Amino acid sequence: MPISKAFSKIVLFSALLLVASCATSPSGERSASEPQSSDHQVKYHYALEAMKQGQLESAEPQMLALTRQHPHFAGPWLNLCIIYTETARFTEAEKACQQSLKQNGKMNPARNQLGIVYRRQGRFEDARRIYQMALQQNPEYAQVHYNLGVLFDLYLQDRDLAIEHYQRHLDLTGNKDKKVKRWISQLNKELARASQGPAR
Repeated sequence: MPISKAFSKIVLFSALLLVASCATSPSGERSASEPQSSDHQVKYHYALEAMKQGQLESAEPQMLALTRQHPHFAGPWLNLCIIYTETARFTEAEKACQQSLKQNGKMNPARNQLGIVYRRQGRFEDARRIYQMALQQNPEYAQVHYNLGVLFDLYLQDRDLAIEHYQRHLDLTGNKDKKVKRWISQLNKELARASQGPAR
């Protein structure tokens, strides 16, 4: 696998998740029993904006304060997990993602992010397991299919499954991702060469 190909996939893989997770509104992440809190929403909005601008040093204390003031809200835990992941603090990231899932078991973006944490630690089978759990809850979660494609392609060396998940990602996102199309084409060529056996 060319280094440039691997790097481009990992960068895209991280960036897509950061935007998707940060865009989630706090109200959508609460259980029905959690109270409305306009103050919480304002603080959460500013913390998300800091994350979107890449200002993680500014966003971190804001998210951390929200988890202390409102520990039962899943969203701040998830975004704190993203911050820890992006700053290579994987033990803290794993705990934050688990807290997000504890507060809201339907928080599938937390499973998606936890898969990144496991992958960054070299825990590839754990990453596979948590992604598959996410797909059990939502088989049409396009980002998880993308991430599984990356996992099978770059780390587990399973071209067939990589193609399957890349293609599912394309199907769910309007077949518009030209990079993923190129990766599928390259993988198909590699499979064709492998089936022909060694050159004589």
